[in-house]
Amino acid sequence: MITNLLRKKKMKRNDCVFIIFSVVIGMQLTYLLGEFSITYGNTTENQGKVFVMYAGSLVKIFEGALGPAFQNESGYSYVGEGKGSVQIANLIENRFRTPDVFVSAGTVPMLMLMNTDPPSVDWFIKVGSAEIVIAYSSSSPHYAELEKARKGEVPWYDVVSNDSFKFGRTDPELDPKGYYGIITAKLANIYYNDSSIKDTIFEEDRNPKQIYPEETLKAILETGQLDAVVAYKHEAISRDLPYITLPKEINLSDHAYADYYKSANYVSQSNDKTIYGEPIEFSITIPKTVKNIDGAVSFVNFILSKEGLQLLESQGLDSSNFTFDGNIRSIPLSIKEAIS
Repeated sequence: MITNLLRKKKMKRNDCVFIIFSVVIGMQLTYLLGEFSITYGNTTENQGKVFVMYAGSLVKIFEGALGPAFQNESGYSYVGEGKGSVQIANLIENRFRTPDVFVSAGTVPMLMLMNTDPPSVDWFIKVGSAEIVIAYSSSSPHYAELEKARKGEVPWYDVVSNDSFKFGRTDPELDPKGYYGIITAKLANIYYNDSSIKDTIFEEDRNPKQIYPEETLKAILETGQLDAVVAYKHEAISRDLPYITLPKEINLSDHAYADYYKSANYVSQSNDKTIYGEPIEFSITIPKTVKNIDGAVSFVNFILSKEGLQLLESQGLDSSNFTFDGNIRSIPLSIKEAIS
């Protein structure tokens, strides 16, 4: 009898050990599966959401057209945020933002992320081209003169350099349009054979009287606080703003003038890097911060689709032949098939 009691106690003790062991193993498996889900973007928090960071000049296009269209087409929830592309690159590099997709103005912000150690981006695809224009307010006291400049009746640079003229632009240290505007003004010096144009219009490169955040610049113009701003053509079209078209030799839109554009540059104050003039092209990538890889691939494919490109073109952003930079082996298969 004593033997039976001891045997039963031993069995109960073994059962307890087994239960404890099972619980520990279960907790470990749950932890590991959670880590796996976080790594590949399959957590409940991220499932179904696609976080897209994009150049602030695209806010009207992405929030008013592309985002909702993608959401309806794919079933994913679209979450977007627009800022200056250099600023976004800095946020990604320092992990202050972890987007699934990044859409940049120009290639410099993409190359910044590609050249980090370790790289934050392996590849990017150029999806559309833009051009620099002077967008202006219809309520500006200088409206009549701006209209004459638009029609070519008076030099545009004489109008915007008027002492009472309120001119706005973005910070060249945070936003490509900021340094593209300076490069355009330097090209104007060459094109019009007048070395004073750039300094007369802008004074200093980071003139605090003219610098505004990329994501609010157009809204400030629309409220009448500014007379005109340096803008992309697609911004003016998407917001129904009047604008002055600049010669192709200076508006950074034509690949035929690529070598000519290089004759002007901007030297970054933050890293002393020289940025040369180039045809402006918007590019897209899936950075290594991606949490929802399936959703990110779906969004990129939507942008590259006929519907996506038509939406871009309808808002004034010209689609271009797809070209890529970086490691093509890292590009997801369905995206490679879309650009081939």
